[in-house]
Amino acid sequence: MKKPFFIVFLLSIILGSCKFITPPERNTPIICLTFDDQRDGVYTYAFPLMQEYGYRGTCYVNSQYLYGPKNMSLAQIQTLHNDYNWEIGGHSLRHEDLAELTYEEADYTLSQDYWNLYNWGFHPRSFAMPRGKCPLEYYPIITKYYEYLRGCNDYAMHIPLNVQGLGYLAFQSSWTADIYKERIRRGIANGEDLIILGFHAIEEPDNIYGTNCPVSEFAEILRYINHLGLEVLPLSEAVDKLNK
Repeated sequence: MKKPFFIVFLLSIILGSCKFITPPERNTPIICLTFDDQRDGVYTYAFPLMQEYGYRGTCYVNSQYLYGPKNMSLAQIQTLHNDYNWEIGGHSLRHEDLAELTYEEADYTLSQDYWNLYNWGFHPRSFAMPRGKCPLEYYPIITKYYEYLRGCNDYAMHIPLNVQGLGYLAFQSSWTADIYKERIRRGIANGEDLIILGFHAIEEPDNIYGTNCPVSEFAEILRYINHLGLEVLPLSEAVDKLNK
């Protein structure tokens, strides 16, 4: 009868001397939803869906292509910015391939695009590379006007962020929401701090660039982000928060 008591007593001593280590809490990434090329489906479909969750996005616009076919108007972009606190960023005047421009041509399209946006009241802080590339010697032109630069490649981002080489994943026409769900799951598993998800056309089935996101898939992506309870912020706000 005394032996079981002794064993219990001994175990209590052993356990009492143990230090249990709580695993560190894994980071949950901030999600940024960015929209390139001022397509009107962003205003018609994406914006009201995001409003349901209180999400705000970042639009990268080509300032000389407003009012064009299937493009948002300046008034619509001003509504997003002025009334709903969306971020408006630079993307060059006409979506030029910077690698094919002379230094003077690149300086013109980048500076004029910035001042167009600035004079419209947007005070842009971030820039998305048109066509995803830029000669290294042109970077000083961009950084003269912008704090944060987003490229076109997707990779894990951890604090401290490389603010002149932010990555992102752009939605393709052949994809479903599952691609972005898996990307988010991987980011959480890897302890990433920031995931930038990019879109071009929303509910534009005749899109010739292969970048259409059906509204049903976009809605599912939003539902998934909300289900996980992840924070969604415009790009510059997210980088400010993470790199403070």
